[in-house]
Amino acid sequence: MSDNEKATVVFTRSHLSKEDEYGRLSNVGSVEIPNGLCYLAAVTRAAGYNTKIIDAHALNIANERLAERIVEDGADYVGISANTINIYSAADLAERLKKAKPGITVIVGGPHITAVPEETMERFPHIDIGVIGEGEDTIIELLETLEKGGDLKKVKGIIFRDGGKLVVTEKRPFITDLDRLPPPAFDLLPELKTYYKPPAWSLHAKTSALMITSRGCPSQCTFCDRAVFGNVCRAHSAEYVMNLVRDLYYNYGVRHLRLNEDNLLIFRKRLEEICNAIIDEKLDLSWSCFARVDFVDEDILRLMKRAGCWQISYGIESGEQRILDEEKKHLKLEQIERAVRLTKRFGIRVVGFNMIAHPLETVESMKKTIDFNKRIGVDDFKAEFLIPFPGTEIYHTADKYGTLDRDWRKMGVYKGPVFVPNGLTEELLEEWSMRGMWQFYLQPRVILSYLSQVRGPNDLKTLFMGGSVVFSILLDSMRSKVGEGVAS
Repeated sequence: MSDNEKATVVFTRSHLSKEDEYGRLSNVGSVEIPNGLCYLAAVTRAAGYNTKIIDAHALNIANERLAERIVEDGADYVGISANTINIYSAADLAERLKKAKPGITVIVGGPHITAVPEETMERFPHIDIGVIGEGEDTIIELLETLEKGGDLKKVKGIIFRDGGKLVVTEKRPFITDLDRLPPPAFDLLPELKTYYKPPAWSLHAKTSALMITSRGCPSQCTFCDRAVFGNVCRAHSAEYVMNLVRDLYYNYGVRHLRLNEDNLLIFRKRLEEICNAIIDEKLDLSWSCFARVDFVDEDILRLMKRAGCWQISYGIESGEQRILDEEKKHLKLEQIERAVRLTKRFGIRVVGFNMIAHPLETVESMKKTIDFNKRIGVDDFKAEFLIPFPGTEIYHTADKYGTLDRDWRKMGVYKGPVFVPNGLTEELLEEWSMRGMWQFYLQPRVILSYLSQVRGPNDLKTLFMGGSVVFSILLDSMRSKVGEGVAS
């Protein structure tokens, strides 16, 4: 390498099979754009490093071949993004890289290592450095220090190996001005319309893209991990966001956006500016978002609808008020019902995100959750198993409420329950998960609502695939029940 030539950095996320990630819903699982990797790649490229992204998850590349490709690309440093469900895969990739190219530096970031840095590094010896928290400023300072042979102890926001011990450096402050970050490097990804797709329930076959335009959440829900972005809310400006939208719209043919940040409505004035810009520029866009029910009103819903918003996902969580109170949701069921009915009045579909296996959960509370979602008329009912992820308050208090299997490989929201509340069994949780699905989706109004969303052959195919998964799960459940009856 010449004096003027900077090192090669490859960012990746390792492949996780749809069966491992989505379990019984593997046929309708999504593959989302890795926004975090795109931001990291953007800052290293802007700093002059030879930067590449190999999205092995989207490309369906196994770790053996992924390690070969990274080495073939001449990587001096590899940055691996990992959450809890794929941290073992990331560690396997790190080991393969070290065997293939011993001098390579393996850096791992993401929510998992941020939540439990020491335990992760102790368990996986082939990871050289972990990035704790937001990575854009850290990665630049880290690479510069490594290139100059400097003191890693001066780099904020990392954990690294110093001889036989682990060193955790000073915490790095959150980035307050997100607009100073270069636009995410979408151009380093494989073709968007070929390799990325939204979940089946989003019912959009058009070229779709996921965007994260703000960071942080002010809520204190005990089941949520805020280790990476914290409680301090920050956002890109409306102008920055619209530049991203235009880039995706005109250069990548994106016609559907999924704004999957914690709560798009926190920055209301910014949202109004974005909506008005989409309307004024007559962009042929549809989009969906996440929001809290206590942030919506008639005026903002009316504007969002005009700007192309067709679906809002609300975190309902449970139909039992005492569970919401115990988990510091700070919402009343009456507020949820009001927001859902108001949203639907403006012609915006509602996805109700719920969980099963809460602390304090009972058979009666699971029944209440299903009945509540049916009564208030959500258009889609999602009931994932509550997973006490590392970094959440529940992770530390789970033993008070039930039994937690702390095997990280099992911690996928679409897989079986890893937390079993007192008084319940894993079998009961599975049974009520199935009941919720078929009781909701076999309602005539829900079936008709889905059919009304079909706009062409691709939408019909997506709907058929989703429906076939629901019915196959229902049939498996019924066969299981019959088998139990015969056996008894």
